[in-house]
Order: sequence, then structure tokens, then C-alpha cells
Amino acid sequence: MPELDKLLEEMLRQRPDLDGAKILQLIEEKKKKVGAGYLTDSGAAFLVASDLNVSLEVVAAKELHLKDLYIGANEVTVIGRILTVSPAKSYQKKDGSEGHYRRLTVYDKEAFITITLWDDKTGCIEDLNITPGSIVRMQKGYVKAGLDGRPIIHIGNRGSLELIVDDKAAETRIPSIEDITQDITAINTPEPNLVLTGLMKSPPRLSKFTRKDGSPGKVLQIYLNSLTGNRNVRVAVWDNNLISEADTPTNAVVRLVGVKSRFSQDGSIEMHGNEGTFLQVISVQKPYGETGSGRFRVLSIGKLKAKESGGSSASLLITNESGGFYTLVLKDEATELLPSIENNGLIDCEFKEISPTTLLCSESSSIRLLEEDDESFPNLDSITTKVKDIKESLSPLMVEVIALSRTTSQNILTKSGENITKSEAIVGDETKEIRVIAWRDLADLLEDIAPGQRLRLIGVVPVRGFDGTPELQVKAYSQIERIS
Repeated sequence: MPELDKLLEEMLRQRPDLDGAKILQLIEEKKKKVGAGYLTDSGAAFLVASDLNVSLEVVAAKELHLKDLYIGANEVTVIGRILTVSPAKSYQKKDGSEGHYRRLTVYDKEAFITITLWDDKTGCIEDLNITPGSIVRMQKGYVKAGLDGRPIIHIGNRGSLELIVDDKAAETRIPSIEDITQDITAINTPEPNLVLTGLMKSPPRLSKFTRKDGSPGKVLQIYLNSLTGNRNVRVAVWDNNLISEADTPTNAVVRLVGVKSRFSQDGSIEMHGNEGTFLQVISVQKPYGETGSGRFRVLSIGKLKAKESGGSSASLLITNESGGFYTLVLKDEATELLPSIENNGLIDCEFKEISPTTLLCSESSSIRLLEEDDESFPNLDSITTKVKDIKESLSPLMVEVIALSRTTSQNILTKSGENITKSEAIVGDETKEIRVIAWRDLADLLEDIAPGQRLRLIGVVPVRGFDGTPELQVKAYSQIERIS
């Protein structure tokens, strides 16, 4: 968008009967009237100019930025980089004939916006070989409000879409898709228009369904592991024909372009894509399942779980010398060692790697308990904190608290029809209060908690709650100790 000074200069040139102070007053009044946070000073200047029968289109055509678009603007020209391209769809015109439309998402360094191409303009994507990452100029568009109230640029018969090539200034000014890519650990709140990278350790799973109106639908389920920490995120991509489950290798580091994040029922972050979302394979890692060995400190010991089919398992929170956290799963024979394993103890372990942060041990002979300590390994003191210092970090911690409420439990019916248990209690220390949450079979760890009871919460993980504040989530390796 042109700077406000340039717009004022043009308005005063066309309306010499006005003064700058009066125009600035009208701009402020227009911003207060429109509100909603969608109007900049420059955007308000355009609306004031329209009220005054002043044309600013000559100024705007050269310098309009996406963040300054306003609803009702006409003949706009903007430059942006393509993020996603959705397939063309058909609709019935008022005269009964068939029309077509297509949606794109474009962005610059300050904003994202949706572009709708109409009828003959839908084919220019293929004609011009426009793909995600391309820089384009949209000319003579008009701006209307979308369903969410935000501006959408429409390109109709009078408008055009132009592919920009070899423009070093534009390439420098507008970030590339690689520049806006984030690891999934960076996303902790609901956000649109995300580009994420992660490790896909299993093939996508396709499910088909029929909607209430009888139309077919499909969803591709993708699970991504963080490349930098202990986190797994589900991505549901709806009605998409761009991503093929057969063409995506397992153990691939991938980039998912054009997804949005939201909170799931258990308070964790999940991602959703649509028909314009696409996936890039960056590299393929070696398959998991290889064996290894190492020395670790045990920080927390989860409850022993017996299987209906026989056998048992337990999860331990462990850390290596450099402070990296891992889940060590003891299975069957290896669980016989649980009575001998202590918090803060050191172990040598031979394991099978089943994910970047999950190790498996099935034989008791694979674990050796060490009697001598090694202070170079982080211990429980390193993860101990006060409630007021808890931030959403997804790293396990330990905190000593007093229960401030009794445990409450409820059964929740998931979208898949599964009935799961959620238990919670309010706890606090001398600095602040916080909620602790346990799901499914971990809910019994919070049973019979009563107000005034002193507790030591070991290996709980701070996450963002539904109200946006941190809460503590019980994991399979967590311990809830009653302190006498």
C-alpha cells in the first residue's frame, strides 16, 4: 500500500479545498466506524477518498500490499507468492449455464489472502504453469468479504493473473515457502496458512465416508513426528487429490504446505488440510527398528500395565547426558526389573529404536543398573520447577504441590465413537494454581485425591488448555506421589 503521506498528497491535489488535518480526522473516524481490526490508515484513506469522490487508483496500482486490502476496493493490483492452488469447481449461474471458480492462497511478507478466479480465469494456472512458490501479479481485482469477514480478492472478466519471473526485488521482498516452514514443535496455538515439516514414520491412511447430504468425502490421516523434540501430531487432510498415499515413502522428512492448526478434545494440537494442501518429500531417513545402546538417567517410572492377551509393559522417562528426553518402554520380561529401578538412578541399556524419542527393551538382560552416579547427567532437580514458572514447553517436569480440589472424572465420546475417561484436579504451590489432567487408562493415577493432600508430580508435561492457559498433562511415564 502507498504510504499515507502519498495518499494525502494525491487527495489534496484533487481536493485543494480540504486541508491535511481535516482528512486525517476523517481517516480516524472511518477506522473507528469500520473497526474489526481490518483497516490500516492507508485502507481508511481509500474509503475516505471514495466518500470525497477522489480516485486513488493510480497511486494504489503500483504499491498495494496484502495487509492493506479493504473490503469494497476495486481495480486493485497486488503482488504475492502462491502458497496453495485448489482444483477448479463448477457452479450454476443465474441463467442456468455452468460456471467455474478456483481458489488460491497467496502471501507476502506481512499477510496471507485468498484469491478467487472466476470462469475463464481458472485455466490460467495451467496455461502459465503457476505452481506453489510462484510469484504472481493480480490486476484489476475487486475485494469482497469472505464468510469469516476477511477480504477476498476476486479476479473476473476484467482482471488478470500474471506470472512474474526473474524479478530479484520481488524474490527478495517476499519470503519463500522454505523461509516460512516451521517444525511442528513450533505450533502451540490455532493458526491458519501453515507450512510444517516433520518425520512421517508410517504410511498415510485413507478413509472414505458419505456426508449427510449424500455426497462422498474422504480424509487422509498423516502422523508427523517432530524433528527436534518428543512430539507427534495428527494431520487430517480432507477431500484432497494432490497427496497420494502410495507415493509417500515411510520415514520421510516431509513439508506440508497449506494446513491450519486447532486444539483437539484432549487439548493437544492437531492439523487439518484441505483440497489445496500439498506434500513435498524433503528426504528419506533410515528405517527405525535398528538396535543401539546407551547410558541414561531414569527420571520417572510409569505404572505397570497388564495386557489381556498376557504380558506387561511400563514406560520410563529417561534422559541422556546431553539432556535429551526419551520414553523407554519395558516390555514383558524386562518389566521384572521395575522393583529394582529407582528415580534418579543410572542405567546402561540395549534397546530397539521405534521412533526418534521412543526406545524399546524386552529382555531383562538388556538393562544394567549402575551403582555409581555420574553428575554430568541431568537429574530430577534439573526439571523441578514452581507453578508460576510453568510455560507451555512440551518438556517433562517435576513440581511439588498441594491438591486444592477433589478429582473429577467424566466420560467423553470421541468422533470415532470411542468412550474415553478424563480426570482432572486443581493443584497449586505458594506461587500459583494449575490444573492437572489425565486421559484414558492414566486417569486412575488421579484417583482419590483430596483437598490439602501434598503431591509430587513427576514427569508431567505442560500443555495449553482450552482456555489458553497452561495445564499439566499426565503421560504414560508420569508418577503421582502422595507425600506424607
